[in-house]
Amino acid sequence: MINHKVISILGPTASGKSEISIKLGEKFDLPIINCDSKLLYKDFDIGTAKPTKSQQNLVKHYMIDLLKSNEQSNLSWFLDKSRKIISELNHQNQIPILTGGTGQYLWGILEGWDPPNVTPDKEFRARINLEIKNLGIKKVVKNYSEKYNLDSQLDLENPIRLIRIIERIDAGVYGDSKSKLKNYKINSLIIGIKIDRDINDKLIKDRVKHMLNEGWIEEVENLLDSGINPKSAAMMSIGYRDILEFINGESDREEMEEKIYISTRKLMRHQDNWFKKSDKRIKWVNFENSFEEAEIIISEWLKK
Repeated sequence: MINHKVISILGPTASGKSEISIKLGEKFDLPIINCDSKLLYKDFDIGTAKPTKSQQNLVKHYMIDLLKSNEQSNLSWFLDKSRKIISELNHQNQIPILTGGTGQYLWGILEGWDPPNVTPDKEFRARINLEIKNLGIKKVVKNYSEKYNLDSQLDLENPIRLIRIIERIDAGVYGDSKSKLKNYKINSLIIGIKIDRDINDKLIKDRVKHMLNEGWIEEVENLLDSGINPKSAAMMSIGYRDILEFINGESDREEMEEKIYISTRKLMRHQDNWFKKSDKRIKWVNFENSFEEAEIIISEWLKK
């Protein structure tokens, strides 16, 4: 039986997961494994709230800046790479902190999922792409939601993600496979950041404004000038596609900002489904004192 040891910091977007993980990593000398799909892409920094180079120098980070904009991650790939890193770190007597907002990545590691690897079907993808081009993304989402009862909490207006979801269902894979690896066990401390919904909403609005003021629009313009395909996987992430519409004159700045806020808030609600307050495995800490409370919990856990 392979037995791995990890600490997880989870919670909704804008709740301060990255900041507290870095502070805890520095305090206890623990590396961090990113579990957010957006942070996998190189050069997409501001809109993903990626830890800065100085933050990454404070604490060693893994699973960041691995993919080019046109490459796609999937659950099997992510789990395979992350598990190898966890094994290597544990063999060096290091316990990694897992953190990030992609629920299936995080629980996939913690619960030892063994998802089926659905091979991409180029002809199938081309057909759905043509439907999106001819009918528009909203109509295609409506059609396939009626046919397959798609989860409305998912980011279905991301065409790349929508196509992958439909492709998996067409191949007979519904949702995320909960089949487990054999002879694999995770000894995990799971800490969740509990935050009031109104405060979280305000933090999301403030974060969107801060990102835009920090040069998010300029980041997208520079990416386009460098030759990155505006329809690439990374450009379809929340916020980036809204900025593309703004750059193309399809919305004004106020509309763009509101769209990013709404999309991010929808993501936050989806994360609530992944990280349920009723989950007995999660030790919840209050947002206002998250570091202090988590520090005590981790100190006690490491002594065991």
